[in-house]
Amino acid sequence: MTLSEAPESFFHSSKRILLLALPAALALVTQGAINQVDMLFIGHLGGTWDPMYAGLELSEAARAELATRIKDGQAAIGISMKLLWLYAGFLSSLAIGTQAMVARRYGEGNPTQAGTVALNSIAAAFVSSVAVTVIAIWILPTFFEVISKGAIGVIKQGIIYAEIRLLAIGVIVMTASIRSFFDGIGRTYIFMWVALFMNSLNVILDYGLVFGAWGLPRMEVAGAAWASDLSAFIGLVVLVGWLFLKDYRGYQIFQWRQLRPKMMWRVITFSLPNGIATAFMTLGFLAFDKVIAMIDELRVERALSDAGHVVANLSMTARTEIMDQLGTGTALYQSIHQVVIAVMMLFFMTGFGFGSAASTLVSHELGAGFVKRARRIGWRTVFVGGVIVSVFGALLAVFPVEVARVFNPQDPAFQQAAVGPLRLVGICAFLPAGALIFSQALYSAGMPIYVAVVTSLGILWLVPGSYLFGIVLDWGLLGAWVAAIGFTLILFVAMGLMWMSDRWQKIDI
Repeated sequence: MTLSEAPESFFHSSKRILLLALPAALALVTQGAINQVDMLFIGHLGGTWDPMYAGLELSEAARAELATRIKDGQAAIGISMKLLWLYAGFLSSLAIGTQAMVARRYGEGNPTQAGTVALNSIAAAFVSSVAVTVIAIWILPTFFEVISKGAIGVIKQGIIYAEIRLLAIGVIVMTASIRSFFDGIGRTYIFMWVALFMNSLNVILDYGLVFGAWGLPRMEVAGAAWASDLSAFIGLVVLVGWLFLKDYRGYQIFQWRQLRPKMMWRVITFSLPNGIATAFMTLGFLAFDKVIAMIDELRVERALSDAGHVVANLSMTARTEIMDQLGTGTALYQSIHQVVIAVMMLFFMTGFGFGSAASTLVSHELGAGFVKRARRIGWRTVFVGGVIVSVFGALLAVFPVEVARVFNPQDPAFQQAAVGPLRLVGICAFLPAGALIFSQALYSAGMPIYVAVVTSLGILWLVPGSYLFGIVLDWGLLGAWVAAIGFTLILFVAMGLMWMSDRWQKIDI
């Protein structure tokens, strides 16, 4: 055994992991928080943050209408974000292949080839996103009518929000490609600073455009969408500017003669399984949204029947008006569901951050020929990342009402109904984080097809499982989320078993 492949102490390897993972995790959590911030500001419409309502005493009818608008808006944003990720996530899978290939070439001591990979990834991201954006906007109305049938406010606000956000597909995909280059060479802190800047800008723009502060127009849901798009675009400009600094000239990223169809195709084909898995997973979560909408519809029908109404004789508009008067609206569970997903995304993004560290470190070790060190660093990343995520999960499990109140401070019914799903997600926070770390490590080792297949099999459980527990067994919203935790368990076990094997150790990428 060479000195370079001698076993690292746990302390030293943990330090290496944290130096890469914490900036990456903070960057991804911050970037993902753009969506949570949109929900947060919509949840505070009419509250103490909203200058338009400062000092006003609202009637019960006005409060009920406002509460419905909030729930509809939050549900619309949550569904729209999965639609955005269906397209942007599929194309952003280029980042997975880019990071693995850049890191492998960096580990081999070939910076010019690493830059060539990055350039071709950015070019592929730009070309592919243009066509996808046109298609996505064209089919948008049909999509919302299918997913949120019966929730008129969700459909209306969802189309408004999603049309604007889909314009940023290209920005998101190119940002992911550039981020993967920096992560691949171990500079995870760069995107951390850019993401912090982006989210700070988004908070300022959200406040101004949602509430109409500082002379800006009051746009509510549309304002939240424009704030996210503008901050993402400015962040991309900053990230591109960073590539021109002298520290990165040796990579020759913008040597246009390095545009090579063969290299572009290699990046695409290596990333394609992840893209397909991401798209399939997103479709699965959209179908999951549909199940939640069905559970919400059952809740509405029962509430109307209990109030003495004949449900079959009521139009959709009449149902909406009566449910507003009853104080819960037609989208209570859909709104809670999207907030739970928004909170869970913090665990997902932290897992992605530690997964990014695992991907880079495993690729560097494999590029240098150190297989045993690659295996150990994978296990230790899962342990360190899992412990950190579990601490935050425990806080969520203990304080679910307080977390729900952050997103909707004016609706006690919302807060109480959110307790069960939020507590469940907090208790099981280790599972999605561990699964993501294993999957990123396996991607970097050259097993994208295995990860894609396992993810797809997990989704095949999620939708029927949520229908079984939520509707057939009548466990409601909590039952649907029990099925979702089952999905993360499937991924965690399958990815962990593969990492225990030796099948990934000698794959050339």
